Amino acid sequence: MKMKRTVGILAATFAAAALPMVAASPASASSADCQVYLRNVGYNVGPRVEDACAAGAAWDMSGLNRHACYVSLVNLGVKVNDASTACYELA
Repeated sequence: MKMKRTVGILAATFAAAALPMVAASPASASSADCQVYLRNVGYNVGPRVEDACAAGAAWDMSGLNRHACYVSLVNLGVKVNDASTACYELA
């Protein structure tokens, strides 16, 4: 009886500890952070920049979304360092 109770408590403890790691997003930043950063460094933020930031903020395991964000922003005339910060650090 004690063994079943101990196993049950351990399982519940493990589940409670693992849930935040499973449910948490890989980064706490968002598309809005990317847009605000670009506004603050002097860029006009329109629909194409919003789309690029949204793509960068969308979670994917490969990191291709952030690269697509970076390439889109550079193609729109954003400086390389600003695009890198906006897509890789903030989005």
